[in-house]
Amino acid sequence: MITVIVLQHGRWRDTVACLQSLVSSVQRGTARVIVVDNASPDDSVAHLHLWIRGGLPDSPRPVHDTVAAHWWPVRGATTEWCVLDAPTPKRGELAAWTLITVSENTGFAGGMNTGIREALADARTDAVWLLNNDTVVAPGTVDAITTALAVAPADVGQFGMTVCYYDRPTIVQSVGWCRWNSWLATTHRVHDGASLAQPLSRDAPMPGYVYGASWILRASALRDVGLLSEDGFLYGEELDWACRAATRWRSSLIADALVWHREGASIGVGARDVGSRSEMADLNGISARLRITQRFFPARLPAVYSSLFGAALNRLRRGDARRAVAVARLVIAGGLPVPRPPKRPTDSPAHE
Repeated sequence: MITVIVLQHGRWRDTVACLQSLVSSVQRGTARVIVVDNASPDDSVAHLHLWIRGGLPDSPRPVHDTVAAHWWPVRGATTEWCVLDAPTPKRGELAAWTLITVSENTGFAGGMNTGIREALADARTDAVWLLNNDTVVAPGTVDAITTALAVAPADVGQFGMTVCYYDRPTIVQSVGWCRWNSWLATTHRVHDGASLAQPLSRDAPMPGYVYGASWILRASALRDVGLLSEDGFLYGEELDWACRAATRWRSSLIADALVWHREGASIGVGARDVGSRSEMADLNGISARLRITQRFFPARLPAVYSSLFGAALNRLRRGDARRAVAVARLVIAGGLPVPRPPKRPTDSPAHE
C-alpha cells in the first residue's frame, strides 16, 4: 500500500486541488493520505475540514483543461478525517484520510518526518510518497507507482517521476531527477523545459537526488537508512538521504507517473531569477549547499566557498547589499545558524 504524505503550511487552495486529484485512488483502496499541517498561519485546517465533507464552494477553473479535468470542480472525499495532534501516537492501521496538526513550523524535513513516522507505524505501508501540496496528480499515476514498486528490484529504495509545470502542463520541470555539481554545490533539474512529446532519458546517476516535489521511498529503505535529516529548515533533504543510501539502495524513475507542480508558491522559491526569491529561501539554499558539502564532499569545500562568495557578489552587483551581506555572513559562519522564519508567539518551543 502507498501512503501519500502531503505537507501544508497555508495555501489551502493548493492543498485541496492536490487532494481532490487523489480521491479516486483512495476510494479504490490503492492509496491512503496523510496531510501534515505544519502550523499554518491561517485558516487552512478549517478549510480542509470543509473540503473533505464536500462543503467548499467550487474554486475558479484553472486556465488549462489538461490540469483542470483532474481536480476541478471541488467535490471532497465525502468522509471525515482521522485527526491527530503531533507528536502522534502509533495507531497501527491508518485511516484512509489522516490529518496531523503540528503546533510549530518544523520545515520540510520535520513536517514530512511527522507523517513518515505515522505511515511506518502501519505494517501495510510498502512505500511513502512525499508530495508537495502545490501539485496535482495525473490519472493513472498511483497505478504506475504500484506497478513500479512490484517489478523493481528489491534494492531500489527511492523513485522519482515526471513533474511538469502546472501552467504549462506539457513542459517538463524534471523527469524526476536532479544532478548535483559537487565542485560548485549547485543543482539542476534533468530535462527542465523539455516537451513531453520528445524522447527523454531517465537516468539517475550519483551524485544526484530524486526531485522532492514528488518523491517515493520504500518503507524498507526508510527503516534502513533513516528518516529525512532535520539539520536544515529547507533544502538538501533529498540529496542528504540519497548520499546516505547510496551504498545500499539504488534509485529509479517511473516514466508513466506524472504530476503538475506550481513550484514553491508557499515560500517564494518558484522564480528562476534568484533575485525574485524570498530571502529565507535564498539563505536556506546557501546553508544547504554548505551543509551537504561539509558532510559528503569535504574535499570540494575550497571550490564551494569560492562559488558562494561569488553568489554574495552577484547579489551586491544587482544592488541588493543587505542580502549580499547576509549571504556572506552565512558563508563565513559555515551555513549556521540555519535560517528559519520568526516564531509566532503561539509556537511551541519543543523543538528548539
